[in-house]
Amino acid sequence: MEIGVISSSEGYSNEELRDLKKAISKSGAEYININLSESFVRIEKGAVAVMHTDGGKAERITPEAAVMRSIGIIRDYEQFSHRLWLAQAMELNGMTISNKISSWVSASDKLGTLVILSKHKIPVPDTTSSENFFHGYAAVRKYADTVIKPLRSGKGIGVFRISDPDAAMHIFSYFTNLSKPIYVQRFLEKKGSGDFRVVVVNGEVIGAEFRKAKSWKSNVAQGAEPRKAHINAEMREIAIKATGALKLDYAGIDIADTKDGYYVLEANPTISWSGFRRVTGVNPAPYIIKNLISKARN
Repeated sequence: MEIGVISSSEGYSNEELRDLKKAISKSGAEYININLSESFVRIEKGAVAVMHTDGGKAERITPEAAVMRSIGIIRDYEQFSHRLWLAQAMELNGMTISNKISSWVSASDKLGTLVILSKHKIPVPDTTSSENFFHGYAAVRKYADTVIKPLRSGKGIGVFRISDPDAAMHIFSYFTNLSKPIYVQRFLEKKGSGDFRVVVVNGEVIGAEFRKAKSWKSNVAQGAEPRKAHINAEMREIAIKATGALKLDYAGIDIADTKDGYYVLEANPTISWSGFRRVTGVNPAPYIIKNLISKARN
């Protein structure tokens, strides 16, 4: 059996990729690297094939299953769409992909995540998303202590906390000039100055960490300290329910514990687990590969 890891030539030569390679090898399968930025689609006589060039010869990409990790650095919507359709074409040709492409797209978008979770009655922060300056301005006035985020970002990069709506207008101008929507969220005061990341694979919690923040951002990349966490039944249920609502095979669900209860902040369909693995002793890669093989065979 061949198992691919879908990424891009721009990245993912990191700990998570090494863990996945090792887990694939231990399962008895053969690892195949699938770089979307170096692949192409060929449609001939009604047949659709995703190809890559190996030694100067064009060959089909044919693993039975693959882990979806990254579509790489995106500079244009058409590039984004093209890479997604490359992955979708492989899925439509019978490749089992985890996470499923449609689910990955929804969960990697902050607004998409919150819309779906809200429809499933899962608590999320008060949020306003618009392309209109004045809707954003009104939201900052209403929420007072406010967080402004890009829809697609990670590691806490490009995220602002602000309470002055007039100052926020300058941030909105920056986003608008880049043709980005304005995404405004009520800031939540978290107990213990941090939040929880709960890792779920195949509907089961395999571990959790508490990320103790040095500032208001709880991202490990921003200096937060990961610590092993023991979560209660309610948090476990929320994480499992959120993963199921988003139709994800695996995810890191970020949960804030506040005076008003628990809130899901984000879902991570391409979870980075180096800090999580270090403090919990749990490596998600074998769980992900075991579940993927089971899905592919069934």
